[in-house]
Amino acid sequence: MTERLAALLHEEAESLAVPPLPADDVVRRGRGLRTRRRVRLGAAAVAVAAVAATATLAGTQLGDRDRPAGRDLAAAVPATDTDWAVAQGSTVHLGTGATAQVPGQVKAMYYTSAGMLVRIGRSAATDAPDSAYWLVAPDGTTSDFDLHLGDRKPGTDPTLPYLAYAAPGDDARHWKVVLRDVRTGEVATTVPVEGTFTWGGWNAPPVALSGDHVYVGVDGTLLDVRWRTGEVRTTTIPTHMPETAGGRDVVMGEDGKTVTIIDAATGEVLQSLPYDPTDDDPAATVWPRLSPDGSHALLTPTLMCQADTGSCRFEDPRATVIDLPGGRRSVVRLGNADYGWTATGRLLQVDGTSVQSCDPDTGTCEPTPVTLDPGANLKVSGNAYES
Repeated sequence: MTERLAALLHEEAESLAVPPLPADDVVRRGRGLRTRRRVRLGAAAVAVAAVAATATLAGTQLGDRDRPAGRDLAAAVPATDTDWAVAQGSTVHLGTGATAQVPGQVKAMYYTSAGMLVRIGRSAATDAPDSAYWLVAPDGTTSDFDLHLGDRKPGTDPTLPYLAYAAPGDDARHWKVVLRDVRTGEVATTVPVEGTFTWGGWNAPPVALSGDHVYVGVDGTLLDVRWRTGEVRTTTIPTHMPETAGGRDVVMGEDGKTVTIIDAATGEVLQSLPYDPTDDDPAATVWPRLSPDGSHALLTPTLMCQADTGSCRFEDPRATVIDLPGGRRSVVRLGNADYGWTATGRLLQVDGTSVQSCDPDTGTCEPTPVTLDPGANLKVSGNAYES
């Protein structure tokens, strides 16, 4: 069968209705905007105020249809410093020293406890309609669990073997949050949720998996799905593309001139930073980038790119790293735009012949040799690459 037909059949299978239980109304208004790519690293995500705490509770229970009989949900396991990858075209270089080949262009990479989940397609653009998911184990072996989600923003957690995403329910207000085991391709659990989705252009609301929570960006707010118990809570965090890491997320302040790093489960503000895209001062237009474990936030300098070659370099190589939640700051040097994070919160820098894994607090680095094409696009783990 053709790839397109296979994709349609998979989409249809995911859209089979699971009757949801009633939930409180979680939508007040939609933004009517389609989220597109960041123009520069660090200046992005659309949201409006970050205030406290979770609000109304709408409980749902998991039935036999939601959790396959005889299957236990996996416990979290620690990540390691070698959990990282750099991809170029169809080649994935792993932090263990292994190399893997996948049958397509790498669009994005996602940390899981079972290995690096690689999203591939005919092009490297994440908003292209074709997206398949392959698991790359630490030894370089690959496996395909035949999942096609199209233009959708999923989520993973480095300590868990799951891919989380939203799938359509029985009408425009109902969705299913699906956790699929990347080791087997089987659905581990599903949780029905309620809320319209008109503010973004994806096939379904964007999600982020962080520990025992899946955060879902429906109109007006984020939903907090406690996937182990099936509880669904409506938060007071305004809707945006969640990129929750280690239980922390980044949202715009209600004044439009600050950005806040919050505890996503409680709404507590951990750091408040100046952010004003209209300001001529480059320091005021930096959007914090969280490490995958949520331990650090990176404030990058202005990125300068050449239109003819596509190559990019930072105007000032000095970047600021914030240790969370305390706020201690340190300065690191970024040679170029090819940077990322290990699963444990070490800063990655790629210089063409090696990948430097650096302690973000001390700046001490450990190199791993790699062979890369200096003229080709790189994907470095720890970056979202979502559009």
